Amino acid sequence: MIPSVVALEKIIDFSLDVLPFWQRQWQGGRMKKRQGAYREFTNIRILPSGYQVAITRNKKEYSKHFAGHSKNALKAAHRWRDRVLRLLPNKRSQPIPSRILTRLRLKQPVVGVSRYGERRFYSVTYHGAKGRTRVRTFSWRDPKGELAAYSAAIKFRRKKTKFR
Repeated sequence: MIPSVVALEKIIDFSLDVLPFWQRQWQGGRMKKRQGAYREFTNIRILPSGYQVAITRNKKEYSKHFAGHSKNALKAAHRWRDRVLRLLPNKRSQPIPSRILTRLRLKQPVVGVSRYGERRFYSVTYHGAKGRTRVRTFSWRDPKGELAAYSAAIKFRRKKTKFR
């Protein structure tokens, strides 16, 4: 016996539908801005058959599929994702030192600013006027200079991405 569409809607919990492209609505003649990614769904895709967790490190993908749209399947996907993220190395090969982040009152490093400790500089990646990817570097000589270089790099990155 094949269940009807109404019966399937009762089985599937549609309160978990969080795909941003479904949430656009017309308001006053303009499109409502899409909501950003939900934190709890980072690395988790919602497929018609269930949830898929996909994490990439060093050009290798670790993925697993969890069948169904039940709360138990979502919970299992969260647990697997969190366990794998604890086991895998950090995304950044050259992490920003925690002493720098705490001095600048940041919880996480700024996107687009990379550290090259051996060569003593921070590089900022941004898009130029014609859309080309550009890079600018900020160097330092001593630990105090490193703090100044990182803060200058952050300021430059925010200035360049402000008008995008």
